[in-house]
Amino acid sequence: MTRISLLEDQKAIFTAQREELENKRGDIYVREQQAISDVLSPFFSDFTPEVEIEVLRGSVYFKMVHPEYSYKKELFNVYLVENWTFDGVENKKSFARVDLSYYTTSTKGVDKWELNRLQLLGKVAEIVLEHQERILLRVNNVVLPFKEEYDQVYEQMNLINQAIRELNEKIIAIKKEEIEFNLKNEGVTFDVGVNIRLKHNYTPYIKFIKLIDISKSGKTATASIIWARSEHEVQEEKVRINDIVTQVLGYSNIIV
Repeated sequence: MTRISLLEDQKAIFTAQREELENKRGDIYVREQQAISDVLSPFFSDFTPEVEIEVLRGSVYFKMVHPEYSYKKELFNVYLVENWTFDGVENKKSFARVDLSYYTTSTKGVDKWELNRLQLLGKVAEIVLEHQERILLRVNNVVLPFKEEYDQVYEQMNLINQAIRELNEKIIAIKKEEIEFNLKNEGVTFDVGVNIRLKHNYTPYIKFIKLIDISKSGKTATASIIWARSEHEVQEEKVRINDIVTQVLGYSNIIV
């Protein structure tokens, strides 16, 4: 088993662990959303029966049947606005206020639906006015335990992501070593033509490249190339070896 295979196997293990944590994070989100919904719903439980109320995380949506539409039309919405504060040790998220969002329009004559909407808007405005502090207090209390769960998951994910990044760096370094070795020896052949930038204003379409006449510093060389369309072989002096290696690394159609 090659060095790259071993590193790829380790990466696969970490990737699977990261997926498990992402699923765990999703589960926390669902439970948190349900907890917030359970806290918000009672404040609107006695609202007008013909109004459909949907409570999602930090939002309450109000809809009602409209005679001119095949769907229930939006009336207005209530949003909990998140706020981040720093207590000297860490950033803490909480809900800072309750916003009532509604659209404005004008009625023409006796527009029963729209006039009814305005009456309902007054009712929900009264709920927000009277119960905003209680809503914020209860919601902030219920989300607090979930923050601890999130913190644990994110801490583990950060460690795994760092490990994956380090493995990727090692894999790329090994691949570059192999490509540079091949370029300096038998050369690299592509199964279809590729564009390789040899100089800032010269990017030929080639099917083969080999590095010869390596400089004493090991940073530059002469590139011997074969054009993809004409089979013509030419050379370009003083190309940067690292630039060529990086470009070749980006192609997967190398004939081994």
